[in-house]
Amino acid sequence: MRWFAGTSESPGVARPTGARTLWDGSDPLWLVGNWPADEVRVVSRGRWQMAVLGVCGATDAELEVGLAVARGGALRHLTGWAGSYHVVLRAGRRTVVLGDLAGVRQVFHADPGDGVVYASHALPLADLTRAGLDTEAFAARLACPDVPELVAGRSMFTGVSRLEPGHALELTHGVPRVRLYEQHRSPLDFPGAADALGRALTDAVGRRVATSERPGADLSGGRDSAVLALLGARSLTKGTARDLVAVTWAEPCAPGDPASAADIVARSARLRHLVIPGGVDHLPYTGLADVLDGTVMPDEPGFSLIGMARTGRTLEAVRDAGIDMHITGYGGDAVLGTPLAYLADLAMDRRRVTTARHARTWGRNLGMSGFELASTASRVARTTFPQALDRLAEVFAGSGRVDTGPSAAIAWCTAAPTAVWTTPEMRHRLAVSLRRLAGESVVSAGSVVAADPAVHGRPGDRAAWVAVRRAAERQRAYQQLAERVGVRVQAPYLDTAVVRAGLALPAWARDRDDGPRALLTAAVHGLIPPHALGTVHRADYTEAERRGLRINARTLRDLFADPLLGELGVLNPVEVRNALDLAIGGPSLAKGDQAARPDLPLGPLADIVSAELWLRGVWEGRVMRWDATPSSAPGIRIAAAVA
Repeated sequence: MRWFAGTSESPGVARPTGARTLWDGSDPLWLVGNWPADEVRVVSRGRWQMAVLGVCGATDAELEVGLAVARGGALRHLTGWAGSYHVVLRAGRRTVVLGDLAGVRQVFHADPGDGVVYASHALPLADLTRAGLDTEAFAARLACPDVPELVAGRSMFTGVSRLEPGHALELTHGVPRVRLYEQHRSPLDFPGAADALGRALTDAVGRRVATSERPGADLSGGRDSAVLALLGARSLTKGTARDLVAVTWAEPCAPGDPASAADIVARSARLRHLVIPGGVDHLPYTGLADVLDGTVMPDEPGFSLIGMARTGRTLEAVRDAGIDMHITGYGGDAVLGTPLAYLADLAMDRRRVTTARHARTWGRNLGMSGFELASTASRVARTTFPQALDRLAEVFAGSGRVDTGPSAAIAWCTAAPTAVWTTPEMRHRLAVSLRRLAGESVVSAGSVVAADPAVHGRPGDRAAWVAVRRAAERQRAYQQLAERVGVRVQAPYLDTAVVRAGLALPAWARDRDDGPRALLTAAVHGLIPPHALGTVHRADYTEAERRGLRINARTLRDLFADPLLGELGVLNPVEVRNALDLAIGGPSLAKGDQAARPDLPLGPLADIVSAELWLRGVWEGRVMRWDATPSSAPGIRIAAAVA
């Protein structure tokens, strides 16, 4: 696992075990793990030094210009290059650290007792400072994922702070200061956004492929992955012996993806198809013992760990194929999709006819009432974000009604299905925090979601940014898991330049009558064959998940016989066990024998199982230690303080 860390005025902090020094002095910067040479680039000019860490498509000349511009204070310029990377600047006793806009490249910092220590991951800092789990922040992520403002600036560990996307961490003589660099910009019109998106995607994919010896890309048969695979094949220069390897997972319980992907591959001379067959050993919830050994645990609970068998098999196949840069279409739904809450944005603008027309279209597609969708949009349009937070607080306090159906899809924010399993004490704490958040000026004066104050004025625009944040968290964890297998996985849709282009268009303007993914279609017009954006097969993996539940029922029941989620006071284990029995079918502690409920949503169970697995992996303290010497092993575990 690779990560970086540095200090400001912290002479008592020892270098992490196994680290190499990128620059030394009073405020050093260290690299831990196996960093590829092309992911570590340093530029110096006078007393200024700049490290760009990660996959960055900037040329050496562009980095020189970037450093010169940054000396004048223009930090935003450093975030616009293709790729996914961190930037660390140092001038004397002043250090500036930046991540990305989506949140894939995060920055954490803590006070070890003197000065400040920063790192690209939270776990090493938690190990260094012997931090305990922040149970309220952990519960908020489970029960209120639609309200990232609840955990603004907080990691999952007490005393370890997280830098919000769109901000920079400035350290001067050991004093931290957070600075906003992503300012609100006027939205683009549709042609302008499509042009910006096309250029950003072409650059993002092309520069990655150009520096790769053997590039690969996911190809599920969906539009998002097809566009990236074909852009990658297009960027290969004529006469080169390289092809781009298109990777497709073949799920027995959801056939169709390989055939749809093969049709795309057959029409491109520069694509070679690799189909990975799945079997019963790769069903969801299989191989949880491998997850529990702590060796494959990401540093935050942002990834569904129930599919680790499939994830591991896919990554191993990618590695064995010799792919040195693998591109995934993950994040496309968040950046290019249209959240249903945009109907409320239309209603806010008093565009009643347009609202009704769009509501009818969505009603037909989703099997809902178009009239009910339009009515809900009008009702949400008459509320503000602080009012929505107050109403959500009432839900957690037990006096409010939980939104369902269209109300949940269009609302500013809702409680997650997992909230019903939260303990009464934790629900009370979350209600208090929601009311406090509703009364804070940050709700109207600034945004931790998009670094854009205007976002909290429109439900649809805010929902789009929340979707990007959540996608980035999952992609970040996936990349960490891939690194353990020795694979570099990249998600161009979550590049800062691509996110800026995709979300420069208001949420309501991304949905048009000329078909789904209208913005993406316009962005790549003339760049890839039109057939790639035609009829697309989307496999349904629900049956695979249900089958995995049944096959691994005993393991799951053992997992929740005495869960850490219950010990920490986050969830009521009896309620979770009952829900698990309903999904699997079998004895319930409350209601005796019963049949499985095929209509029970599986997403909440996946979230709870993943959360329990993550907690146990962190509890063991075997991943991303600051001090990983034999004498320090598991003596004091990271999570020991929460017991």
